[in-house]
Amino acid sequence: MFRALRHRGFRIAWTSYTASAAATGMLPTLFTLHVLRTRGALTALGLVLGCTTAGFLLGALFGGLIADRWPRRRALVFSSALRGAAVLAVVPAFDAALWLVCICAVISGMGEGIFRSAYQAIVAEVVPEPERQQANAATALSMRVCLTGVPAAAVLLYNVWGGAASFRLAAALWFGSAGAAMLLGPSSERTASGGSETRARGLLADWREGFAEALRHRWFLAGLAALVVWLGLGEASGKLMLPTISQRHFGGDAMLGIAPGCYSAGAIAGALLLGRWKPRHPGVVAFGGLSLYGLVPLALWVGDRGWMIVVAYALGGLGIELFNVPWFTALQREVPREKLGRISSIDFLVSYGLAPVGLAGLPHLLAWLGEQRVLLASGLGVFAAAVLALLVPGASELSEPRPRDSVRRPMAAPLDTMDS
Repeated sequence: MFRALRHRGFRIAWTSYTASAAATGMLPTLFTLHVLRTRGALTALGLVLGCTTAGFLLGALFGGLIADRWPRRRALVFSSALRGAAVLAVVPAFDAALWLVCICAVISGMGEGIFRSAYQAIVAEVVPEPERQQANAATALSMRVCLTGVPAAAVLLYNVWGGAASFRLAAALWFGSAGAAMLLGPSSERTASGGSETRARGLLADWREGFAEALRHRWFLAGLAALVVWLGLGEASGKLMLPTISQRHFGGDAMLGIAPGCYSAGAIAGALLLGRWKPRHPGVVAFGGLSLYGLVPLALWVGDRGWMIVVAYALGGLGIELFNVPWFTALQREVPREKLGRISSIDFLVSYGLAPVGLAGLPHLLAWLGEQRVLLASGLGVFAAAVLALLVPGASELSEPRPRDSVRRPMAAPLDTMDS
């Protein structure tokens, strides 16, 4: 996996990403602790966290355009510095008004949306194609480790240092991420679509070009459709029903810590596996991995078997990285570099934009059809969506099939005209 770190450009970009991921892992925990301690209202907490998500979607919407119009090094520097400044401003904002905290949360989320699109594009520039899967596996590993360990560390830091110092530490990590990105070399300094022609085009024309590129890749559209089912049914049903199942069958909230921990462990194992193994048919591995998450709602459907829930979450985490790493690698290989930022934005907008929709709509479905039917349908739906995606041409390779050579071979000369 770490062979990709031999490339100086990726080593710097990965360092910037890891610092950013650590701060990103801290922020929701710090917001939760500080809002509840200073405001004491769940409505205020929901508003602040919702503003963070809304900011991310807004940043992802424009992040692809920024990543394709700006030099990508500058996009990384700008987005990290923007988040650092926003989090520094959170400390006095808490003493002033909640709406100022919400503005800071929106700006922080926007920075993350811009950063992710630019980072996916910059990996394609600084890492040769044969080693991009290892680079994406290293990225996935650092993200999973940060998301697993950093929230617990944030709780400890908050209780020892207090809220102001903890927010300043998160800001320092983002400023460190910006400083690392400034060290990137000239290969990432060019604007991917560069030139006056690109700058003269309107934003709508740029987005139309990005959507036209997305429509060219049928495997990409099939993957987005499978992700919609995974997010809207599989992940949403798991998040909503795990607390209920834990209370009902296990007499407390213990499963709320055990199951996500197993999910993270499985995801780390998936990243490590794909750091060493390059599958011959990456799409089969990717969609097969995504289908494993269908085990989560099915285990919750059974309900009273703790070991099944633990195993299902571990396999679900393994499967999601078996999907993510080949998926990002394929995007970096198949999409022209000057359009990669916009395609990444479309991916993130679907992935993160539909998550709140599923969480908001699924409770109504649970009330209408009942828990058991929804959980069973969610598990089977995730399986079916992944299998159906594999039927799309090019999905098994995560590559659009190339047309065969239409030039006919010259016919052999008649025997009576050939030289003896």
